[in-house]
Amino acid sequence: MIYDALKRIGLTGGEIKVYLALLELGSSSTGRITKKSGISGSKVYEVLDRLANKGLASSTIKNGVKYFEVAQPTKILEYLEEKKESVDKEKQEILKIMPQLILKQHSAPKAEAKVYTGWEGMKTVNEDIINTLKKGEEWLEMGLTTQPESWENYFNKKQKERAKKGIIHKSLLNIQYKGLYAARKNLPHTYYKFLPKEFEMPISTDIYSNKVAIFILLKEAPTTIVIESKIVADSFKKYFYAIWNNVKK
Repeated sequence: MIYDALKRIGLTGGEIKVYLALLELGSSSTGRITKKSGISGSKVYEVLDRLANKGLASSTIKNGVKYFEVAQPTKILEYLEEKKESVDKEKQEILKIMPQLILKQHSAPKAEAKVYTGWEGMKTVNEDIINTLKKGEEWLEMGLTTQPESWENYFNKKQKERAKKGIIHKSLLNIQYKGLYAARKNLPHTYYKFLPKEFEMPISTDIYSNKVAIFILLKEAPTTIVIESKIVADSFKKYFYAIWNNVKK
């Protein structure tokens, strides 16, 4: 319990062993500390120096021999306060350069395509759609196939978040999935048109901002591909509206 607590505040295994040895030994030479702690003689001076720098140990010379002793245990609280102050200062320094770091990230070339695997990958991309779009912007979707009930429950919940945010959702849904339509039709900013049942496919293509997300809805191995390209996104939007404008509600 003591070992674990000291480790959580940042002491290394060697520092903890030497610190605990000193607590029991009192003022001691390195020979006794080495024997008690199990730290080799070649390393014990280095460890003692680190403890001294943390204010947790000190040394004195007696008859030409160097002795070490541990500080009062309450010194650990002072060490934590100093550590907190140091972290706060470092945090302020990082905050100062944060705009520069963000600028560098935004100016860096981005990958045109990313692949997300599994159910968690699908959730990540769905979150990206909702977080990327602003009120009044469009989320265009076409496709879909039979999904596990747990998937539909999750996506229906996320559609409520989308509607609350004011994002417009237009979906070209296969006519045989009117159950999904019924669950979402009364949400604000929500529009559906139906594709013939012959157009069923295990894929949902979602267009948003300058991205196209292709959800491959295979229960055993769902995969999502996100293409980030204004040219590609604009092309898919034209394709979507070419269909949208020629099918019935």
